[in-house]
Amino acid sequence: MATKIKVTPEIQKLQETVALAHRILFMTGLTTASGHASARIPGTDQFVIKPWPHKHMNRHTADEMIVVDIDGNRLTGPDTITVVSEWYIHAELYRARPDVNGVVHTHQKWATMMGIAGKTILPVLHPSLAAGQARPIPVYDEDYALIHNATQGRLIAEKLGDAVGVHLRTHGMVFAGPNVETAIMDAIQTEFQAEVNWLAMQIGDPATIPMLFMRPAMERRGPGNIPDAWDNFYKWADEHPESTRYRVVHV
Repeated sequence: MATKIKVTPEIQKLQETVALAHRILFMTGLTTASGHASARIPGTDQFVIKPWPHKHMNRHTADEMIVVDIDGNRLTGPDTITVVSEWYIHAELYRARPDVNGVVHTHQKWATMMGIAGKTILPVLHPSLAAGQARPIPVYDEDYALIHNATQGRLIAEKLGDAVGVHLRTHGMVFAGPNVETAIMDAIQTEFQAEVNWLAMQIGDPATIPMLFMRPAMERRGPGNIPDAWDNFYKWADEHPESTRYRVVHV
């Protein structure tokens, strides 16, 4: 059994961020109860993630988040807590990619639909929002099962390459970023681009934004760069849920 670790202020801050990440996934309609986000503890092979069993994401709080290492050992919390079954997704991405500090798995509708149909999600609307789709999102289709072993996790890491995410065909999406905040925003913006792609395809052929216009947003990505929308909208909206009622106008 792995030795338990002390929850430091740094870990507490990550627990708050990961709990908020889950609530934002619920707020934006990318998950209900299934799915999970995690954040690597900087300079380690340990990460903060939610425990099993699943519950509605908007109910998650920082004190529930646990620390796990890349071998699946739970390092914090009481012995009765269980790690989510698909922890291999997170562990193998962190193992393969030292530059990845945040991982998100969702069951979002529009992006998943595009993967099922074998259609590329093109960068079509607003360069800074579309930059995550500057490189095509690959598809993991080696099997159609839940990700319950290290081999599956390694294959997902291989498929990811230098893209922001990967389709788990018939299952959902995985996103990996320099921090969990960026991975969450990639999931949100990918969903938006996927929906716009599909709508545009009903009346014509979507036109791709040239790389030149997306490059500034791509170059801003990094572990110390938290997307503006995280603080300016989503973190605020988490504290004011009445502000997120459905709107037909996207800002």
